[in-house]
Amino acid sequence: MPRDSACEAALHVAADLGIRVQQPVVLADRNNTLIRLAPAPIVAKVGTSHFRDARLESLERELAVGAHLAARGAPVIPPAREVSPGPHRRQGLTVTLWEYIQPVADAVPDARVLKLVHAALSDFAGPLPWFGVELEDARRLLEPERSPALAADDRRFLLSVIDELEPSLPPGGRPLHGSPHADNWLVSADGPLLFDFETACRGPLEWDLVAVADADDELSFTLRRMRSVCVAAKCWVAPERHPVLREAAEVHLKLLRRERRGRDSNPRSA
Repeated sequence: MPRDSACEAALHVAADLGIRVQQPVVLADRNNTLIRLAPAPIVAKVGTSHFRDARLESLERELAVGAHLAARGAPVIPPAREVSPGPHRRQGLTVTLWEYIQPVADAVPDARVLKLVHAALSDFAGPLPWFGVELEDARRLLEPERSPALAADDRRFLLSVIDELEPSLPPGGRPLHGSPHADNWLVSADGPLLFDFETACRGPLEWDLVAVADADDELSFTLRRMRSVCVAAKCWVAPERHPVLREAAEVHLKLLRRERRGRDSNPRSA
């Protein structure tokens, strides 16, 4: 099980760094695994993702971006300060360490905070992939051996959506979070914080904005479709891992099919 392997790797890192752990607490295990090394105020992020080979997924890149933003006082969860944040390698898994911050309320995306993060990220000098790489990742994840639970007709449909989207993506862009949806926010006593920068990339500002707000322009519509097909491709790889993954896989597939039916019934909107 990914959770068991993650806990074992995190505890090995903690022991090597002299972190006293009485009770590891799994905070999340839908994609990568987040483990609080209680009672230490440290969270281990362990790379157990079922799509670890995706080019737009990188715990090492996330750590570099997180350190850059924390140094500029951006509203983000910072890497661990009292011990080396990593990246550490144990038992074939990548482990990074982050400050534990107690949430005080349900998290919701905050456009003001996202704007502050964008400003602090604007001078990040490290390499960042172009956001369109995520469509290439999605195409690979839709290969039958990678997503065997996906029906053949649904697979062909999702691939056709990728074919439609690829020629319409704008080149270049600015540094972005990459995936600032609601699951990647935490409300602390000091206000909302953004985290999970493993898909940090370069692209149009709208790529981040469509994850937090609605917009009716053509580019935003295209990028919302892109988000749906990428989420569907990732979640169909291992929908059995968590009920939320299966729900997301089915919801985004239905959204895309409904949008396609709407265009087919009204050709003028295409």
